[in-house]
Amino acid sequence: MSNLPCFITGEWDLSRRLDNRSRMSREVHVRCCEQLGGRFPGLTRRVLGFTDKSDAERVMAVLPKRFAKFGLTLHPEKTKLIDLNDKRGEKGRSFDFLGFTHFLSRSLKGYMVLKRKTSSKRLTRAISNVSNYIQSNRHMKLKDLITALNVKLRGHYNYYGVTFNSRSLENFYEAVKRRLFKWLNRRGGEVKLYWDRFSSLVDTWHTLLKPSIRHSYNSLKRT
Repeated sequence: MSNLPCFITGEWDLSRRLDNRSRMSREVHVRCCEQLGGRFPGLTRRVLGFTDKSDAERVMAVLPKRFAKFGLTLHPEKTKLIDLNDKRGEKGRSFDFLGFTHFLSRSLKGYMVLKRKTSSKRLTRAISNVSNYIQSNRHMKLKDLITALNVKLRGHYNYYGVTFNSRSLENFYEAVKRRLFKWLNRRGGEVKLYWDRFSSLVDTWHTLLKPSIRHSYNSLKRT
């Protein structure tokens, strides 16, 4: 993936012709789908990666015609060509897909690689959802509340815990921790918690699950 600076992203309407008598039965992506026993949803989002910008431009030009031949359509606004090598400050140097923002950056060894981080919209929504949960359940026993929060944290880490996304995971953890502190101090009749004592509680006593990378590039290479 580190050698794919150009991408075509889009939303494609595949609902009209992908049946058992589809004229696209010989298409590679359809054959893969059929071999797995799956079916495309009505609106399918796909990302195509290219090492050469000219190849991407050529595919972008013929793709609508190719789809129209089979009675299929591309979403005119959501299908676009993205060059991640554009100069800093220009639009289109990243794109969001499946909850991640994809962008090019250098690794610790100095190689240009494709990195992923939690998209800002997904991160904001995840923090808001957890905050609402804490607010609604702040009168639970602290041990039980942290146990429930750890389930949510584990699910978040299991999905977003990919290489190069440590900062977003840490931001999510710290946001959850601070919102827990906020709402625990708004429980009526309870002794006020100070930050030092609260941090000691969630770090050593009732431990709030800390972030970790669950899916590394090295493990993917081994598989």
